Amino acid sequence: MGVALPQVLRFIFKTVEALLTLIAKLIVCFGLYIPLAYLAYGGFLWFAFDVSLFDFSVNSSLYLVGFGLSIIAAAIMTVRSGIGRFMEYKESKTIIQYKGNRRRSSAPEAPTIYKSRVNRGIIVYEYENRFDLYENDGDRLVFAGTEYKKKRGKRC
Repeated sequence: MGVALPQVLRFIFKTVEALLTLIAKLIVCFGLYIPLAYLAYGGFLWFAFDVSLFDFSVNSSLYLVGFGLSIIAAAIMTVRSGIGRFMEYKESKTIIQYKGNRRRSSAPEAPTIYKSRVNRGIIVYEYENRFDLYENDGDRLVFAGTEYKKKRGKRC
């Protein structure tokens, strides 16, 4: 009994923690913090000033209209963030390709730039003799390394 109790309590704690994390992620994902803040405001009005919020008087009607507007604002935020995530996903699927041409023969070589097909977070700068690899870290590129191309000799 003494060994099982800590395991049971740990299981309950982990379950409650996972449930609260899920609820918090849903609240943030769907923008429900605005209606929840409005509900907290209504709770404050009810406790502090004894305002009846659901008796369809003028005060309760104004509160319910405000609550409805907060739900509409949460829905708009959810749609906008969903569209933003979709556009980010769509953008990450496309291959960035740049083929620069030298204007002068003495100018440095312009690389071909594209995203790696193996690892989508890697940007590849391809030169005639090597690949320079950069990791996409938000709004900047971090140098990850260089891989040299194998020289192809004449075959017999």
